[in-house]
Amino acid sequence: MVKYISMSNTVLITRPNHDYPTTYLYHWSKFVIDEALSKGIKVLDLDGVKANKSNFNSYINKHEPQLLFLNGHGAKDCVGGYNDEILVDTNNCEALKGKILYVRSCEAGAELGPACVSKGAIAFIGYKRSYWLMRSKSQHTRPLTDNISKLFLEPSNLVPISLIKGHSVEEAYNRSQDSMRRNFSYMISSKASTEERDAAFFLWSNYTCQVMLGKGEAKI
Repeated sequence: MVKYISMSNTVLITRPNHDYPTTYLYHWSKFVIDEALSKGIKVLDLDGVKANKSNFNSYINKHEPQLLFLNGHGAKDCVGGYNDEILVDTNNCEALKGKILYVRSCEAGAELGPACVSKGAIAFIGYKRSYWLMRSKSQHTRPLTDNISKLFLEPSNLVPISLIKGHSVEEAYNRSQDSMRRNFSYMISSKASTEERDAAFFLWSNYTCQVMLGKGEAKI
């Protein structure tokens, strides 16, 4: 088995926060940052307005992070940063050669993921259709206490957290998949609230469209 070791021991995270969905991702990504710091991994945190194309390119060239964790709105061929400025698309992903990517956005696993891997990225985990994030009606202004969004975001956080803990890409993918299955089983059970049951379909959609591409045995 080949292991891919990061010489820089660095992870780059984008955390735009210009609307409700990205603000939720912004706050929940802090758990990933805390895990990385606890393992002595350097974190390049492009938060808020810093999640722009200029900073993104500069940090990649200067620091050469091995793991990229990108949050934002996306499409089949791209993923955006603050105010949806495109950070990377299928035409300029050569700079991601030799890196492992987890992209938490809509549809990027359809075309951007395959393009990144074909141009030299080690591996890519993302979503080939819409990434759904449901919110509680009563807690939608408090992302970290929103128990509906927790059912979606804890499983998705498992991808980068598992990689940071030393698991392989395939293991990180499987841990996220297993967590979504467990949450879905709960959400359709009699123990779930009406709000949780109503959200179950959307979590199942995330489960079915999450993809892993590239070298599943790779580790950071």
